[in-house]
Amino acid sequence: MPAPLRVGIIAEPAGWHLNGLIDVCASHPAVGDVAIADPTGQVQGVFRPLTGSSTDPNWQARPHQPGAGAPPGWTKEGRPYDTPAALGAKLTASFTDHRQLLAEFQPDAVLVTTEPSKMPPLLIDCLQAGVHVFHEKPGGASVQDYRRVVEAARQSTAHLCIAFNMRGLPNVREARAIVQSGALGKLFAIQTHYVAEHPRTWLWKDLADGWMMDRDRGGGHLIFLGCHYIDLLRYVSGANVTEVAAFADTVGGEPINAEDAYAVSLRFDNGMLASLTGGFMAPSPRKHDAMHVWGSRGWLRFDPEAGDSIEWFTREGGGAPHRTLTFGPEERANGFDLFKDEFFQACQGLGDPPVTADDALWMHEIAWAARQASDSGQTQKVTLGGA
Repeated sequence: MPAPLRVGIIAEPAGWHLNGLIDVCASHPAVGDVAIADPTGQVQGVFRPLTGSSTDPNWQARPHQPGAGAPPGWTKEGRPYDTPAALGAKLTASFTDHRQLLAEFQPDAVLVTTEPSKMPPLLIDCLQAGVHVFHEKPGGASVQDYRRVVEAARQSTAHLCIAFNMRGLPNVREARAIVQSGALGKLFAIQTHYVAEHPRTWLWKDLADGWMMDRDRGGGHLIFLGCHYIDLLRYVSGANVTEVAAFADTVGGEPINAEDAYAVSLRFDNGMLASLTGGFMAPSPRKHDAMHVWGSRGWLRFDPEAGDSIEWFTREGGGAPHRTLTFGPEERANGFDLFKDEFFQACQGLGDPPVTADDALWMHEIAWAARQASDSGQTQKVTLGGA
């Protein structure tokens, strides 16, 4: 049995999904000793993530004047989180400089979540040290910065994995298997959307220390949340994007430097077309998502994040042409953990990583091409590495 992994967590309170990364280190049997590097010195103790909290549980339902900022009773600090209590004896070291963590703790792997604009040099340092990397998305505030990260990964023996956790969901994997089995015939088109809550934009100045709603710091719905569906279009279809046209705008009235709504059209190398619509547009916390795949011999539809079922129709093979497959709560709950489990297994040499450096770069190339298409009013060609 492989030796437990020495895992570093490189983070700051403004890093998204930080609590989840700490929790998975605490519970996963493949993780042994853990060290934390945080320049603020807060994460290694009892800290408040910059995820927001309110004394009013119904704050999203209150009237709001665009530009007025956060409602009364809301603060940018979340609930206290006790890192030493969560990690227990696994927490063996803490640092304020990630380079010191690499030199003294010598991890096998690191989990990274910081403001995206700060990530590229951190990721490159880890990869050049031969340390496997799992990082939150996006991986930078520009596609050029992330290309440098991927180049470092290509020159390293270490894995570079971005947090496309939806790839671990059972309905997503089943959809991929159905599509790639040929059951739908030649793929014609995919329609998909992913919508989060509009009131999140009210908090633009403080939520995640402000980076989530600032395009120059790596924020905006398209790159922060829509990235999952950009990736799923490739993952489910098995095809790559060649051209992008898009509108990415701020329609909700808040003074944010990022898109809160977008409509993206894509052409793929297999001739398929796709549309992706998304943004911070829902009036309540529940997200809305769906994916519908059309082919010459059938169709398939499912809600990736909901994860409870897939419905499809096929003219191929025997049996009933119209079919439905359902997934229980436990299967859905395990999907996100499965993705991280496969990363840890890959770090131990027990399989392939769940996502590659090229997969991560494809998403960044497509997202920034969509923004450029919107800014310029011109369709953009997409190639890996921008060549």
